[in-house]
Amino acid sequence: MRQLKYRDIVLKDLTVAIRDKKTLGTTILMPIVLITILSFALTSSFHDFTSVEQIDIAVVKNYNMENEVDSLMKKLSSGELGFKTSEEDLQDIKTLVDKINIDKMFFDEFLENKEIKKIVKYKILDEKTAMNELEKEKISAVIVLPKDFASDMYINYLTPFRNEVNIKVIRHPNRNISSQIVEEIVNGFANVINTTIIGKNLFIQASMEEGLGKEAFANIDEIVENLTNNLKKYKVQIDYEDLNERKPMTSASYYSFSMATMFILFAAGYGSKLLLEEKDNKTYDRMTVGGVEKRKMVVGKIFTVFFYTMIQLLVLVVYSSIVLKVNWGNTFLVFLICLTSSFCIAGLSILLSSIVYLTGNYNIGNLFETAVVQIMAVLGGSFFPIEVMPKTVQKLSNFTINGLALKSYIRVYFGHGIVEIYKNLVFLTIIGIVFMTIAIYLLKKEERGEFRDKYHKTKAYGNA
Repeated sequence: MRQLKYRDIVLKDLTVAIRDKKTLGTTILMPIVLITILSFALTSSFHDFTSVEQIDIAVVKNYNMENEVDSLMKKLSSGELGFKTSEEDLQDIKTLVDKINIDKMFFDEFLENKEIKKIVKYKILDEKTAMNELEKEKISAVIVLPKDFASDMYINYLTPFRNEVNIKVIRHPNRNISSQIVEEIVNGFANVINTTIIGKNLFIQASMEEGLGKEAFANIDEIVENLTNNLKKYKVQIDYEDLNERKPMTSASYYSFSMATMFILFAAGYGSKLLLEEKDNKTYDRMTVGGVEKRKMVVGKIFTVFFYTMIQLLVLVVYSSIVLKVNWGNTFLVFLICLTSSFCIAGLSILLSSIVYLTGNYNIGNLFETAVVQIMAVLGGSFFPIEVMPKTVQKLSNFTINGLALKSYIRVYFGHGIVEIYKNLVFLTIIGIVFMTIAIYLLKKEERGEFRDKYHKTKAYGNA
């Protein structure tokens, strides 16, 4: 009789798995269907999450208030703005500048607003430090107030002239939802400012037509404060940039990654039954009589689940790339994540398989598929982005197989290299090795007869 090799065992088990319609439906067809449905159904609402913790941002002040006020006064006195202002009028304007404090307006009245503070927590940093913290994901976005911000704002508030003001919001694409919220908040500030400026200009124009002249500016600070007209035309412009020109995450991309990493857990559930099935189907005895060592069968099951998981992941990658146009990023790194994830799943599978085999109870594998997989899916971010979860859940995601794999795929999608994902890959590999070690230890104890009585009792109970 020809001695069975590892290749023969793996090919036999893979053939059985591929011919099993239920297994194919659960591990390959179902994720394809879910990825497709979620990608299209959640395209417009992918960012619509309202339950988030306080968002950390940085504000960069590229202007100097004192210097810009001095510069504005010089422009007014020299006639650089198109008219020359008398000393008396300059003094009045200085008084108005003190009343309409741009710093106070943006920081104290806007960012320190009671409702805004519930959502956003800010700190003032220089641009280099802010970008460094954004790269490290310590903050979700950077608001850059440009040079001449203060002088342009004063010109808009205190004169009939209009200067364009550009506020820049730099987002981190990994913080897709929180940066979107920051954008909307800054948009609200821009709308209020522009509405006020337009209303003020309309007031001044009407006052001039009535011949009020200088008196039109006498109480301009009170007029600005009380303007509530909601006009659509405005000149304040906000430019949004993505860090390193990376595109934000789409629903198709996110759910391709999340469903792929979730459904590989079902491959472990399938593998959990392989050893006991061999015993119940008597193939285990026939292979033992044929000279096949238990060690070879166990290693064969590990490779079976490893290759099946690789096939599963590669099918989902190819499908989402071709049909949904998802760009997974660097091909080599994606393949490396697939390898380490499959290895870890193989380790989990043989551990479950050894427990099922020793207890003689298939329900343990079923329990893993129906309950444990769902818990890991929630903790790992397969259903909802991790950043909208409580911080405790975010930390727990680092201890789930699907969470580690998902974070790795997302980082590669955003252009990160091996340096940013190697810790996740190492952790996945270590988890796989630990699972395999425990499984081998349990099976060796069974060989020594330590689980034999327990096994027969369990079987007897199950047949009762």
